[in-house]
Amino acid sequence: MMISRTRLCVLSMMLILPLAAAAAEYGVLHLKPVGVSYATSETVANLLASDLTNLGHTVLNPDAIDAAAGEVLECYQTACAIEAGLQANVDHVIYGSVSTLGEKHIVQLSVVNVATGQVVWAGSLAAKTAEDLDTVAKRLAKSISERKKVEETVEVELVTQEEGKEPMRRRVFHTVGATAGMVLPVDGYGGAGSLYNLGWLYWYETPRLVAEVAGYVTFPGNIEDGTAAEFCPIEFSLLYMLSKKDISPYFGGGVGFGWLTIDSDDPFLDTESAYGLTLNAGGGLVFMRTYDIRFILDARYHINFADLPTIDGPSHGLKFSIGLTYRPKFRGCFGCGPGF
Repeated sequence: MMISRTRLCVLSMMLILPLAAAAAEYGVLHLKPVGVSYATSETVANLLASDLTNLGHTVLNPDAIDAAAGEVLECYQTACAIEAGLQANVDHVIYGSVSTLGEKHIVQLSVVNVATGQVVWAGSLAAKTAEDLDTVAKRLAKSISERKKVEETVEVELVTQEEGKEPMRRRVFHTVGATAGMVLPVDGYGGAGSLYNLGWLYWYETPRLVAEVAGYVTFPGNIEDGTAAEFCPIEFSLLYMLSKKDISPYFGGGVGFGWLTIDSDDPFLDTESAYGLTLNAGGGLVFMRTYDIRFILDARYHINFADLPTIDGPSHGLKFSIGLTYRPKFRGCFGCGPGF
């Protein structure tokens, strides 16, 4: 049985009208400029609307709300924001200001639920310069989206320059540090027992990937059967960060080259040494990642391919270490990235 064209049109309108009438999740009003230009406050408002959209929300920017209201709105208080939200048919309205305090730019925002009239979120964030306001807008959008305090949404990409002056927090790209730990031989190493290790590391960071250069030296712990092993490699690894927040798990692996020595107290056996390729794979945890100083827990499985005259490789072991790293203040260097 065929449906008439008229009935099909009516049916289509019945399906489309409810969708058209659905309220947008957020509406962003013009932000009040206090000691800044109107263009600056408008830029922040539109960046905020764009960032919320990128986070998956349905958002009306200030121009869209003006079009719905039929006039240019200057709403900087809760009551006015609620009225604008009713006119534009949005669930929540964001209003506030962009102001200056000395050289700092401060963005203050509030979010009101249009239906209940309650302010469900409020916060502010400072920027050292106007150029840092794009980072401020991203942080505020993330905080609004997750209904969290601004200080709870810090990530390595979202640290403002103003925050960078306080508690040694920075957007980190270079870190150097020291490590200490233990190597537990699994197979090979001439039957040697556990080893201690001291080392250094250098990280070049992006928000998700870390290029690591590390070196360490081992010395005997427990000597079993009169045999002790010592090795000293330099390794290059690539690590993947699972989070951009202050506590971030990571995993990865790499390759290196090092010197292996097996020493025995048997007078008929000579000390044997050789160079060899090394491989590592594993992961760990970084604490305080958005700060200059961070703490690292690391566990890797190591394979050493050095072949000694009387002991065939490869040798296998588990390396556990703790580390403390620091972001040095490179000034004017190539490739240091923002924040240096």
